[in-house]
Amino acid sequence: MRQNIKWRAHGFAVSIVAGEFYKFSDDERKRTFKTVVDECGGRVPVWAGVSHLGTDPALQLARYAKEIGADGIIAMPGLVAKEASFSLYEHFKSLLEGIDLPLMIQDSEDFNGIHMCATLYEKLAEQYSNLIAVKVEGDHTLEKIREIRHVVGNRLTIISGKWAMLLFQELKLGAQGTIPDGCLTDILVEAYDDYMNGNLDKANRTFKRYKRWVDFVSLHSLSFHEIEKETLLFRGVINSTNTRYPCVKLDETAKQELKDLLTDIEVSITK
Repeated sequence: MRQNIKWRAHGFAVSIVAGEFYKFSDDERKRTFKTVVDECGGRVPVWAGVSHLGTDPALQLARYAKEIGADGIIAMPGLVAKEASFSLYEHFKSLLEGIDLPLMIQDSEDFNGIHMCATLYEKLAEQYSNLIAVKVEGDHTLEKIREIRHVVGNRLTIISGKWAMLLFQELKLGAQGTIPDGCLTDILVEAYDDYMNGNLDKANRTFKRYKRWVDFVSLHSLSFHEIEKETLLFRGVINSTNTRYPCVKLDETAKQELKDLLTDIEVSITK
């Protein structure tokens, strides 16, 4: 957290997909919430990921997040009984009514196989002022951003994800930020700030450096958690790259290729 704050991260999203939330017990997720909130100390917002198999466990996590001072919650649909669109509405309705915190819905269809329509966001946004954002990511991100902005207008903030691989296209279509990973925050913040300030040539040059890392991740997509942790290890941010199963390990050849790539894109290697 401290290093990402030094890298000028605008906030933290805790216990979502890149954070491997599905591999942790509820008690471990709560400890993670509290650790990040305490470490940040109010310097940047902290949003707690409360996605769960069902609505009640998600609500319990959300209430704990409120108790320890999180600034908002991020939630996917309940991962069981996901077929019925009615259950999607009821799930988010329960979260919005059950906890006095801003909610960001995470639309990650590639991860969970759940399709959500822009009309769902429109209905919820009309009824609940604490629904403030949607995080959109996956193979159809650009189409979804365009559709949500058309249907919902400016009532919701749109945030992108998936390593910010299409960041500038997403911003052009109406996204207002991204929640990627925490590996190359300094490069990505520089590119984002230059883009938003109209320094497009510099933004594109910086993003090309970042995009080479994203391309490497795409080539080894089954090991993306490993790549993120190896990147942080090479940069001296963490001391262990242990990943809980299920996972696909990154072989030694790929690790060396990653290290060489980071050197090529002018990332300081300390380990």
